[in-house]
Amino acid sequence: MDKKIIISALLTLSASTYTPLIHATTLVAPKDAYKAVLSLYAYNSQGKLLRKGTAVYVDAKGNAVTSYSLLKGAEHAEVVDAKGKKYAIKRILGANATTDLVKFSIEGVTKNEYFDITTSAAPQGSSLQLLHYTTNKKALMPSILVESQEPYNDYAYYHISATNDSINFSCPIIDANGYLVAFVQRNVEKNATGACAIDARFVQQLNIKATSAFDADLNALRIPRALPADKAEANSYLDLLARMGQVDSALCVTAFNDFITSYPEMPDGYVYRGSYWANKNELGKANADFELAVEKSMSCKDSTALSPDAVHYTLSNLIYRKVVAAGKDSTFSHIWNLARAEQEADLAYAAKPYTLYLVQKGNCQYANHKYKGAFESFEKACQDKRFVSSETYFSAAKSLEMAKGDNHKVLTLLDSCIAYVPEHASAAYGQYYLERSQRLIQAERYREAVADYNKYEQLIGPRNLNEHFYDLRSQAEEKAHMYQQALDDLHTAIAIAKQPLPYKIDEAALLLNIGEYKRAITSAQEVLKQLPNNADCLKITGVAYGELKQKALALQFLNKAKAAGDKSVDAFIDKYSK
Repeated sequence: MDKKIIISALLTLSASTYTPLIHATTLVAPKDAYKAVLSLYAYNSQGKLLRKGTAVYVDAKGNAVTSYSLLKGAEHAEVVDAKGKKYAIKRILGANATTDLVKFSIEGVTKNEYFDITTSAAPQGSSLQLLHYTTNKKALMPSILVESQEPYNDYAYYHISATNDSINFSCPIIDANGYLVAFVQRNVEKNATGACAIDARFVQQLNIKATSAFDADLNALRIPRALPADKAEANSYLDLLARMGQVDSALCVTAFNDFITSYPEMPDGYVYRGSYWANKNELGKANADFELAVEKSMSCKDSTALSPDAVHYTLSNLIYRKVVAAGKDSTFSHIWNLARAEQEADLAYAAKPYTLYLVQKGNCQYANHKYKGAFESFEKACQDKRFVSSETYFSAAKSLEMAKGDNHKVLTLLDSCIAYVPEHASAAYGQYYLERSQRLIQAERYREAVADYNKYEQLIGPRNLNEHFYDLRSQAEEKAHMYQQALDDLHTAIAIAKQPLPYKIDEAALLLNIGEYKRAITSAQEVLKQLPNNADCLKITGVAYGELKQKALALQFLNKAKAAGDKSVDAFIDKYSK
């Protein structure tokens, strides 16, 4: 039977063997009160004692509370009870650095005394009792006064008569009815002689929930934390740990193992742990966990558990991402490769024909250079109008392109892809327009290609584009007879390029092609000042002079171009020699 401490208001005087630092009268501790108080020792990874303090049981389950600052940075800790028996701290149950409180469970405690927490704040002038750790049931414990009280987040913060000395910090304070009222804390005010105390009701806020994965106070503690008490919360907590890419082995492995221990029939814990091992390249352990996950998913009756298709899909996606990130299939040998990833996607689809699993199969096939098969997978996925998206059509188009498929069909798929682009698209959708522009150029639909280039520029933003983009668009504009736009883009390329000469050559060529012979000569000469033997600009200059009826100059430059290696000028030399 649990022994909740009920402290009588009638206190009996006794001889003392303990003299704490106080400002008030020393009173005898009520019978059994001392049994709820613990001495705490925190150690680093080398077993060196970091800090020593006091803790107190707060329930019949062997859970206790102490100062957060005592455990911060400690790799492990232990407590000693009033009988001198030592126990290890097992799990952190909640923490708050601001209130300097941490709740924890203790390994192996099955029966313990504890204090109920008060339901109201102690008013100013209240006489309370401060408890220190002791093994002497007759030890004298100090009575203290609440000198002042101020509200703090719906609770209370106290100034008390106990001395502002480390011997008192983290010690519990109880009232005459045996309720836990507060914990002693350091008074940080300059030259303070009296200590402070934080309302014990704050303990009720110390717990682990799904979002605790992001809790900075908890993450600063090295002792493993417990899972959330609720199964759904615990599952979400593991999911968040996995998504955050936690590398803390003690945190992750403990959480996964605890979940498996608590819910051994659910596949979820094995999936999380298997994924963790995979990310550590412990593929043998990962395979073993996923085998168990598949087995558990087939037999588990819990409707919230991962289904067989979900387990197979998770494994497929994990293998796929690992292999792709490595850059080559051979990295993971026969254990994990793209063929295995495709097989797991097939198993997922066989278990439940979700379109998502078809897309996953297509991704595996594409990465494995099986472009025809990838196209077939993506094309089938596109038939599901509830699922289809721009990305699905784009994947189908790229697969068909890589499979040397018909350009017209590739364009049709890209048209469908862009039809699904949202009205207020982000920069991520820009690649679809850029890809279609290349296919439109192949189809000699140059003005449409220019329109896609323009949309790409709009989505990406001019500041994020380089000279190569403006050169490409200029080429499309020239073929579309949009000469001024083509020249404008070349000027932009010249302005932003670290090496502008190639684009000045393009400018000179464009000016020649549109009959701007004098401007072509000027542009080409600017290049020849730096590259006097550039065959392209020598030819451009020669042809431009020829069209201006200055044949002597034309032949002079054309012969220089021929000497520089351009054999295509012979026809022009013949033309202007007559």
